[in-house]
Amino acid sequence: MTSLYDIIHSTLQTQDVVMKQQDIGVLRVSGLDAKKFLQGQTTCDLNKLSQTNGLYGAICSIKGRIISNFYLVQRNDDVLMLMTKDLVEKTLLHLKKYAVFFKTELINEQDNYAVYTKLSAKSTEVLAPEQATLFTVDQKNDIATLTISHEPLLVQWLISSQDNTAIAEKNQDLAPLAILNARPLINLEQSETILPQWLNMQSTAGISFTKGCYTGQEIVARMQYKGKSKKQLALVTWQGHIDTTKDIVDEQGKSVGQVFSSTQIKDTYYAQIILNVEPNEVEQLLLDNKEIILLPLPYALDSKK
Repeated sequence: MTSLYDIIHSTLQTQDVVMKQQDIGVLRVSGLDAKKFLQGQTTCDLNKLSQTNGLYGAICSIKGRIISNFYLVQRNDDVLMLMTKDLVEKTLLHLKKYAVFFKTELINEQDNYAVYTKLSAKSTEVLAPEQATLFTVDQKNDIATLTISHEPLLVQWLISSQDNTAIAEKNQDLAPLAILNARPLINLEQSETILPQWLNMQSTAGISFTKGCYTGQEIVARMQYKGKSKKQLALVTWQGHIDTTKDIVDEQGKSVGQVFSSTQIKDTYYAQIILNVEPNEVEQLLLDNKEIILLPLPYALDSKK
């Protein structure tokens, strides 16, 4: 487990990774009431959004299921919502139902912005817990750099106009390592099927439990303080191709989870999975009759379930 991360860190010490994200779209929210409007619609606290601080959050249904989740970046007076491209239109149509009561405008900007993933070796600087979950933004030369994760590697998103030639892609073959930041975005197929806590959003600053009401807030809060669900996001790795559509089972063959997303570098696979049990409750995890190995999360899980 440790040796794997040592290998990743040493690899990125000498070379950064930059790759354009073809599956990320941008929804721009503008107008005097942009942040006030989003405050009543999202799980995160818009009062903490600024030119230098980004946010991670979600819009939920009345049942507390995630309609879409995203990163938020403020550019001047506009709020950019960065999400999977196939959810931009659904999110826009959902928000339009409420936007009529505010001085705000929703614009699908996926043809005007480009988003790149940049991976670097993690800093040797020791971060306080609150710093590790603060999504900082550096805005220079028409590029907004959103820092998403510091462990086990530095993961940043570079957001720019589509015609910006200042960003050069390099070492794209290592870009799948970004999955290890364990702060996923859902896609259209997964929309309205997942609670925020199942993606550990309570532990990655994706949910504010003090900001006040938003759609689905009662369900999300109840799950945090009174819920009994053990579902949570975990990271795993294995060697060689296996069928990721099958259930993950324990040593006794009992289903204990499913693969949320997976990627590979050569013959090594990495996956985010949603477990139905606490990781320490199982001795072995099997997928398609092959053992998969748990990796440490880059953050501590909130103890309240």
